[in-house]
Amino acid sequence: MSFARLILHRLSHGVTSPLLAVTALSLFLASCGLFDDPPPPCPRVAIMDQAKKLILYRPGPGRDLTDVTYEIEMRDLAYECDYDFDDAGNSVTVNFNVLFIARRGPAAERDRVEVPYFSAVTTASRHVLAKELFTVVLEFSDNDVRTQVVEELAQTIPFPSDIDVSEYHSFVGLQLTPEQLKESKRDRGR
Repeated sequence: MSFARLILHRLSHGVTSPLLAVTALSLFLASCGLFDDPPPPCPRVAIMDQAKKLILYRPGPGRDLTDVTYEIEMRDLAYECDYDFDDAGNSVTVNFNVLFIARRGPAAERDRVEVPYFSAVTTASRHVLAKELFTVVLEFSDNDVRTQVVEELAQTIPFPSDIDVSEYHSFVGLQLTPEQLKESKRDRGR
C-alpha cells in the first residue's frame, strides 16, 4: 500500500488525527519535486532590433510611399528549451515560433513575397558561433493588404559541461542587405 493510501486509510478508520494525516499527505506530495534539479535557464532569446522590420521598394530610385511593394515585420517570438545531457555531449534545443506580418504596398504586383531571415547563436560578447538562413513565404489572399504567418524552427546548440549556456544569445532577424540595414538604422533614429 502506498504512503498516500495508508494515510487515507488510517484517516477513514479514525486511527490518525485528521490534521496529522493532512500534514503528512501534503509533505509527501510536496516532496515529489524536491529531488529533481530544475532545468537550466534557456539561452537569451530575442528578435534582433535592427533586423526586425523591412520595407521593400519597386526597382528604381524612388523611396516614397507610392514606391513601397511590401513591409515585413518580425512581430513576436515564443520559445522553449529542451536540454540533452549525456556522455556524447550536452546540447540545448531552442524551439521557436516566430510571427511574421506583411503589408502589401501600392507598388506591389504579386500576391506573394519571399523574405530571407536568420537564426544565430552568439556568446555573451556577441561572437557569432553559428548562423543559419531560412526563407519565409507570405501570401496575400484576393485583395487583402495584410497577411501573417508563424514559422516554426529549432536550433540545437551543443555546449561543454563547464559552460553556462544561459550566457549564450540566440537571435532571429530578417536578413538585410547592407543598404537595407542603413535604411533600418536611419528609420530607427527618427
